[in-house]
Amino acid sequence: PRILDMGAGKGYLDFALFDYLKGEGNDAEVIGVEMRPKLVEDGNRLAEKSGFAGLSFVPASILDYDASGADAVIALHACDTATDDAIFKGISAGAELIAVAPCCHKQVRRQMEAGSSDNRLDFLLRHGTFMEKQAEMVTDGLRALLLEASGYRMKVFEFVSDAHTPKNNLIVAQKGKAGSREAALKKVAEVKAMFGVEKHYLEGLLERA
Repeated sequence: PRILDMGAGKGYLDFALFDYLKGEGNDAEVIGVEMRPKLVEDGNRLAEKSGFAGLSFVPASILDYDASGADAVIALHACDTATDDAIFKGISAGAELIAVAPCCHKQVRRQMEAGSSDNRLDFLLRHGTFMEKQAEMVTDGLRALLLEASGYRMKVFEFVSDAHTPKNNLIVAQKGKAGSREAALKKVAEVKAMFGVEKHYLEGLLERA
């Protein structure tokens, strides 16, 4: 399999994943996509030193990288809309598996704060801490719906205890046997209207594709 890690950073996930797959006898190719050239250089140097011939790092932004041929697209704590960029590249490539752990949910929260939500939600959204939590759930809930509309079946779950990090939700999408596209898009529209959201960033990427 060809696995792309979008926003690889220092590549800790990539080294762990490649080592695990290699130990299982799996001849995988793992590519870390990272904008910062120094981190790319360090990652490639360490991969060579470790004898990990199938692991490499490339200097590119997520949206600029050609993800064609990817079997899986992953992203760990790509900040705010960078998670959506990773999801979009996975969908565009027709990847069989997309797995992302989101972080820093800002884009939808700004719209919720500026928009007109259902009045029945006032008791929650007038408190900053509740607004933050609701914005996270709305952002990721819409991501899951948009993935369903794109032909993926979904799971969202906590992959580590929140004692280690509050950013512990994992969105996993597997291609095929998804629900109705029309039903998913209808639900997207209903959620946006309920929470005063004009448009999810991922929604805009998919519309322009």
